[in-house]
Amino acid sequence: MPRSRWRSLASAWGSSILLGVPVLAAACGDEPRAPPFQLPREDGGGAGGSTDSGPIVLDARDGPPPVDAPGFCGNDLLPITIEKPNLYFVIDRSGSMAAPVAGVTRYAAVRQAIDKTLLRVGHRVQYGAAVYPRLSSAPEQGCEPGQEVFPTTEGDPPSYGLAGLRGPVLTRLRAKLASIAPSGGTPTAATLAELTPLLGALPGRTFVVLATDGAPNCNPAASCDAAHCLLNVEGYVDSSLDCTDPRFNCCDPRNVLGGAQQCVDEPASVAAITALKTAGIPTYVIGLPGTELYAGVLDAMAEAGGTARQGDVKYYPTSSQAELESALRAIGVSLTVSCTVELKQPPPDPQQVNVYFDQRTVPSDPLDGWSWVSDRTLELHGAACEELKSGDVGQVQVVAGCPTQIQ
Repeated sequence: MPRSRWRSLASAWGSSILLGVPVLAAACGDEPRAPPFQLPREDGGGAGGSTDSGPIVLDARDGPPPVDAPGFCGNDLLPITIEKPNLYFVIDRSGSMAAPVAGVTRYAAVRQAIDKTLLRVGHRVQYGAAVYPRLSSAPEQGCEPGQEVFPTTEGDPPSYGLAGLRGPVLTRLRAKLASIAPSGGTPTAATLAELTPLLGALPGRTFVVLATDGAPNCNPAASCDAAHCLLNVEGYVDSSLDCTDPRFNCCDPRNVLGGAQQCVDEPASVAAITALKTAGIPTYVIGLPGTELYAGVLDAMAEAGGTARQGDVKYYPTSSQAELESALRAIGVSLTVSCTVELKQPPPDPQQVNVYFDQRTVPSDPLDGWSWVSDRTLELHGAACEELKSGDVGQVQVVAGCPTQIQ
């Protein structure tokens, strides 16, 4: 077994995502019943903006008009209470994120899943992003804490997503993430610790979504046995170093120069996530292919973040683009969808109110529709509530002035 000094393990560094409910109300004329809501026609628009073929530059002045029932029932809006949470993505860009999944790199899969999720629900949140390690990292180093690459910004108006278009905010985020390449290690603990003051200063509720493809490392103060050394766990071998023998600890600095940085940095990462949770910021953990060997580590991180799932696996494991997108959507829905709708003021006549899911009227029904809870509060029930929580409803509207449609 060779016991050479570690010359460079740059190739081994890689081992290591929403739904608020915008609601409006309009005073109706003499309609005998609530007509279906009509989405504004978008000639030449459509879903073409949702591909990943290239940047789409849109200015808010040139985008789709607000989806506010133009010309429908008088357009007399009643304001509602809406709290948009902060959804903050912390994305692993370590060397192994260049590995392929579903025909793209793991890193590209993450940014594409974020793009598709926010294309649909970005108007319901404020979102920002950081990557790690730091962009200035040299490939042979790559252990510096990560950095914010997109400040937390309110999402585009809902008309963009409903028309299948990216607005200017999402376009900027997409372009920024696409300009970043995978490289370096996985300094998870140091990155989260550095981001904590910034995230703690954001107004309102804040949630972190951490996406990674392996175990945290990069802690020069760490120490571990071979069973907790990434190089041993993954059986790293090159011309001068063989880490397949568990009797040889490749993370022992007496054997490998700088080897301690390849210890699985679970304690410090769990501590950093616990500090975020103590500050009122839960952390969701998404694992890409490559995390299978470290499921216990990611489970501990999810539990520390206060977001552990039911069942044996606590984090969100994903093995495909579809699973990644599904995980992001599930997280977004759990954070922002509520079957309770709070109006800022009561309507003139509660018997002249209707609820819409996108273009379709939801009838008043205490079992599978909606009903009043108070003079300013609506509650969705049964099938209507489940449909809303599925994430497939783009916009909920409450329109006053027309006779309530009963199931």
